[in-house]
Amino acid sequence: MNNRRMFSVMMLSTASLIWGTSFVAQILGMEFIGPFTFCTARYVVALLFLVPFALLMDRRRGAGVGGNPAVISDWRGCFRSGVLCGSALFIASGLQQIGLLYTTAGKAAFITAMYIVIVPVYGLFMKKIPSKLTTFAIIFSTVGLYLLSIKEDFRIEMGDALILASALFWAAHIMICDRFAKYYDTVKLSTVQFGTVALFSAAAMFLFENPKLAPLLASWLPIFYAGLFCTGISYTLQMAAQRDVSPVTTCIILSAEALFAAIFGYLVLGERLSEREIIGCAILFLATLIAQIQEVKSGMDMEPGA
Repeated sequence: MNNRRMFSVMMLSTASLIWGTSFVAQILGMEFIGPFTFCTARYVVALLFLVPFALLMDRRRGAGVGGNPAVISDWRGCFRSGVLCGSALFIASGLQQIGLLYTTAGKAAFITAMYIVIVPVYGLFMKKIPSKLTTFAIIFSTVGLYLLSIKEDFRIEMGDALILASALFWAAHIMICDRFAKYYDTVKLSTVQFGTVALFSAAAMFLFENPKLAPLLASWLPIFYAGLFCTGISYTLQMAAQRDVSPVTTCIILSAEALFAAIFGYLVLGERLSEREIIGCAILFLATLIAQIQEVKSGMDMEPGA
């Protein structure tokens, strides 16, 4: 169990690293197209990546290879849960994408990562009390993200409010994934949720925007990167990892995306880190280490004879 938990932590850390590059792709992707057009194209790319894997797994199960009999793996069984996951993901992605048009990347990174505070609050309604280590990690994460991301006076404007609203749904998405990931095939669950987001985004795209082929083709590189890596791979890693990692620890580890975003912002966009931001990076890194220590401790406590 301990090894499984550590592997799951590694998957979440990988997803966090990839998501650290997503703000760059999202900003570059909206140079020529609207937010819902970007979301539609992004999740269609993710579907094109994931559907072949889901079909291949079906063929392997049909041949009697692999599969966990305790996990629901038929498409009908995964449909309702996948739509619920996808609905939360659509609202979170859409609000964040629109919010990036009206606020700075620094504010957006901090406000989005407020799910590290929101998830434990959601958990309290389910009588899930965070441990002392987790509480310390939440505090360190919040302080680190503040030092890293806030570059001007904090005030709630339209863009900030949209990003904050998206954080509520990022937290809801983590909680919903925690509910279903243990009982359903994670690849099919991800496939259904991506299809849900793509369908809802396409409806919003035709309703609120005027999509054209030429601007879409001009944005193909950030769309492809965001769809394949930041969506298809990363969200599937998150879904699989949440079989063994608590939602609170999940969001703490994923909050390190702000640290990676600062690094890639420097490497790709030439953004430089101030002393305050470097301190924020260090505190955030410490918070992720504390979260991982908590996972190791939890795994040891669950071992027989512990």
